[in-house]
Amino acid sequence: MVVINKQKEVAIQLVKSLAITTVFCLIIAMMTSNIWPSPFYEHVLISFGYGYSAVLCSFALEWFLPTLKKAYSTVIAMVLSLALGTFHASLWLNKYDDFATLEALQPIVLLGLIFTGICFYYFHATEKTLQAEQALEISKRKQLEQEKALALSQLSQLQSQIEPHFLFNTLANISALIELDSDKAKLMLEKLTDLLRGTLKTNRNPLITLEQEVELLSAYLSIQQIRLGERLTYEIENQLSGTISLPPLLIQPLVENAITHGIEPQAKGGKVVIMFKQQDNRFKVSISDNGLGLEQMTSTKGNGMSLNNIKQRLHNLFDGTASIMIIENEEGGVDAELSIPLEKLAQLNREYS
Repeated sequence: MVVINKQKEVAIQLVKSLAITTVFCLIIAMMTSNIWPSPFYEHVLISFGYGYSAVLCSFALEWFLPTLKKAYSTVIAMVLSLALGTFHASLWLNKYDDFATLEALQPIVLLGLIFTGICFYYFHATEKTLQAEQALEISKRKQLEQEKALALSQLSQLQSQIEPHFLFNTLANISALIELDSDKAKLMLEKLTDLLRGTLKTNRNPLITLEQEVELLSAYLSIQQIRLGERLTYEIENQLSGTISLPPLLIQPLVENAITHGIEPQAKGGKVVIMFKQQDNRFKVSISDNGLGLEQMTSTKGNGMSLNNIKQRLHNLFDGTASIMIIENEEGGVDAELSIPLEKLAQLNREYS
């Protein structure tokens, strides 16, 4: 497969070089026809002899002697093309007395040397530009792969930080509830089991389905609802159809922020609404709460690490096309909206499928 691709690439490059050389040859033929009066087709054929010899000799040496240094290859190709072009020109010009001898062909040879030199210089410059573009493309691709690897590494680190923290807090709550309300303790333990089972199903994969994400969020919110009692209500609305997979731990930290910094510090509690939808060819998730709001969160505000982590992962995974927006509701509380182009999400799914 690699050999076939290489042959195809060389063939395409050869066709392009011959096409460009043809244009050069026609221009040279028009110039020489004004200097030496003879049928125009003869000028064209002689010009083609030099131009095509230069291209074909260069490609032949590159194909059969790929290890030969570029400088040596260029010199040899120029000598061969000049010799072939001059021999070809002599076949067409020996019928004219002015070009019957080798000495008389010197102006033609000089012009051929200049022409082939221009051809080699042009293709050398084109090749250098192409190599630079290819190197830049490879560099960009490697950087993108490194950024995605970093995003997955950040995910593993985030998982290792969040899961034990949440697990220990939940177990502490269960322990406290065992004597006070055994039914609530049992229910919380069941929800924790559901959450852990769902987490193990994902097996720390780079992507989880939307259905799995909703199940994990439901289990998480159920545990928080048991802990906070009537002070917390929640709603999850999924307006999407079909199967969608997305990176894990993009949504849960936002939900956790809404509860920790918005709902829990508020005496009356509040409600969290999570909505999944498709709009303007983008996958969108909104997390809304009617808690304290941004201005009143100063006493409970964290260091912003989870939010920065989400922003960085979105940037790395989706080439800077995804976004997250945090705004304060006019009626109180905070809206967080995560937006990802469906095309980029589908591309990520193909990469990890």
